[in-house]
Amino acid sequence: MTTNPTSTPPSHAHTPASTEIWGHPKGLWVLFGTEGWLSFAQYGMLSILVLYLKDLLQHPERTQYVVGLRSLLVINQAFYNPNGVDATAGSLSGLIMAVIFAAPFLGSFIADRGLGRTRSGVIGITILTLSFCLMAVESFFVIALWLFLIGVGFSGSLKAQVGALYKLDDRRRSDAYQIYSQSIQIMAIISPLLCAFLGTIAWYWAFLSTACAMIIGLLCYIMGHHYLPLDEQKNVSFPHIPIKSRCSKIEKQRIFFLMWLVVVFALGVLPNQEIMDGYLLWGGEHYQLTVLGVTCPVSSLVSLDSVISMITGFIVLWFWQWYDHRYGIVRDMMKIIIGSAIATLGPLFLICGEWLHPGAHQVSLWWGVAFHTINDIGCGMTFPIGMALFSRYAPPQHNTTLISCFTLHIFIGNLLVGKLAAMLHQIPDSLFWLLHSGAALLSTLGLLASNRLSQRLFPTDSPKAQRL
Repeated sequence: MTTNPTSTPPSHAHTPASTEIWGHPKGLWVLFGTEGWLSFAQYGMLSILVLYLKDLLQHPERTQYVVGLRSLLVINQAFYNPNGVDATAGSLSGLIMAVIFAAPFLGSFIADRGLGRTRSGVIGITILTLSFCLMAVESFFVIALWLFLIGVGFSGSLKAQVGALYKLDDRRRSDAYQIYSQSIQIMAIISPLLCAFLGTIAWYWAFLSTACAMIIGLLCYIMGHHYLPLDEQKNVSFPHIPIKSRCSKIEKQRIFFLMWLVVVFALGVLPNQEIMDGYLLWGGEHYQLTVLGVTCPVSSLVSLDSVISMITGFIVLWFWQWYDHRYGIVRDMMKIIIGSAIATLGPLFLICGEWLHPGAHQVSLWWGVAFHTINDIGCGMTFPIGMALFSRYAPPQHNTTLISCFTLHIFIGNLLVGKLAAMLHQIPDSLFWLLHSGAALLSTLGLLASNRLSQRLFPTDSPKAQRL
């Protein structure tokens, strides 16, 4: 979770001091709180999803009462052809997570075409709240999933609203996405632990906790919406650029390049996205999960990742501030390339851990800590800066839609993760993790090959860079 400070203070002329808190518009903190509660619900649910599905599929007498489950399994079978309960749960979880990150594209397209970001956000968060309430009723679980996907689609405009708070040349934009991402990390620590605990009592208690979080998020958004960018036909992000229906030649080239980055990012995100899918199944079989005499639920690995992600996020932020101040500002694209290269090494620690400690429940959690640390350092240099890059260079008339396109790389990545999760136990575990590392390496090579073109298309990407 990196930032891009400059050696000179950014201009705050467009944002009166009375509307700022800690150097950022109040709207950022409204979105920070809203996204935090949304993340509590989403990450809490996703952290137990593959485990809940495995438990559900092991009991045919329960599945027959779940409305729509048979059709969902048919779709999953057509995509992945899984073999066994673990493979079915893993591939189905990957498919659901993939659609989650594709849905915001449609919702943002509607928001750009007249619904407006704020109205879209209210509709999306309301539907999400309803969906999490229905998840507590097992018979309606699949219906709740469909509503959840619709709600995620409409609430995707929140990311675009972050960028709309700042001018195109405002270097605080990357800082804002760093702050925004930290709200996700904080709740991603708490919610998996709470949901894992409640899930040991009854699954519906875990889902009810996520519903309560959504209600708080909805209230936060409604009460603070007047601090957010207006929905009228006013160019809030780019006030000096007139609104137009057609893109210029350079804007079209940037759009094509950003879409290429989506494909490249999709390969690099595989090790990170596997954490909520096949990794939990693998970890439940291989890790020593007893700590100080207490056996931790395997879903607590998601919270472990979030804790490490917060720590590494601040370290990465400090490092680049120190480096930029001492040696000159590094271009955003180069930071992304470095982060992608680092993330390539993460899965190799899992291979080493299993190779040195074969057998069930023999792998020390320290190998997991090493994997999460390397992976999170890499993600801290790619995800928020990549989002800021899309926000800065997406044409104003398609800004919300193209920022949502950024998450399409996670959609593609999760489709691949579902396929890989279905291969768990079908191929050697070392090969399983080597495929993830190899995909991240291909992503790094693709980014390197695109670096020179990015310098031409994104000339204001750290314009005062002295090195790299």
